[in-house]
Amino acid sequence: MNEFLQPKVAIFLAVYSGSEWIQDEILSILKQENIAVTVFISIDPSTDDSEALCNLLAEQHKNIVVLPSVGKFGSAGKNFYRLIVDVELAGFDYIAFADQDDIWDSDKLIRHIQLAKQHGADGVSSNVLAFWPNGREKLLDKAQPQTEFDYLFESAGPGCTFLMTPWLVNKVREQLLDDASPAKNVALHDWLTYATCRASGRKWIIDSQPSVHYRQHGKNVIGANVGIKAKFARLQKLRQGWYRKEVTKIAQVCNGIAPNSETSELLELLNSQHYFSRLKLLSYIPEARRSIFDRCLLAISIVVGLF
Repeated sequence: MNEFLQPKVAIFLAVYSGSEWIQDEILSILKQENIAVTVFISIDPSTDDSEALCNLLAEQHKNIVVLPSVGKFGSAGKNFYRLIVDVELAGFDYIAFADQDDIWDSDKLIRHIQLAKQHGADGVSSNVLAFWPNGREKLLDKAQPQTEFDYLFESAGPGCTFLMTPWLVNKVREQLLDDASPAKNVALHDWLTYATCRASGRKWIIDSQPSVHYRQHGKNVIGANVGIKAKFARLQKLRQGWYRKEVTKIAQVCNGIAPNSETSELLELLNSQHYFSRLKLLSYIPEARRSIFDRCLLAISIVVGLF
């Protein structure tokens, strides 16, 4: 395909102490079929040679741009927010998020662009194939049918699979720059992006075909929810109120974008500690999560007071 006819995609890559994997990730991005990519890298001050490696790769490839250091972010979400706010999107047809430690299928972007065009969607994500150093692999299925309120309770899947239109990224940027919005305090950039899309009445497609080999290691910020250790870590977050606080922030953002009775009522219930308010939250369960198993877990969490 003639390079002048290829879709132009800006890749947002957030880096922190990932020199062990960054080169494999970037090479898989540069090998995308029939796509003109530009990789924008934001580096959280690291404890390894990530910065030197990224700068070397930028010297070797004209379509890699390392953003100037602006100090410590402290989380992947805030690092991605910096990319969303600072990178100029003019001239790009789409934007994609990239983690520092995955490996992309070579047709990831072109397939998701075709899905976006086919369905008139502003966002596309997909399943992933998690893999471990010992050779183990597991499909992580996030492609259950979307529900009316799933975006208030979960993301569309791993952010490393996200493809977005400039309209959507600019809409997220608006929320991040709005002092009245809690958007900048939402922990997960992918969840905020998905929620912004759905709250705006725009379409999002979740592809059942995996597009990324999702590397699992000891430094994963979120990672695959597989195994006793991972489930225990998430249970601890639930007990500490992290999930309820994030749902509250997401609901506030969405209510700011498009106020409606459902999100207003949800916010009232979330801000109440009354027993009957907790029980009333159960009315959201049928539309709260895509997976039936996750709905059951959320219902149990509400009943026993973990949410």
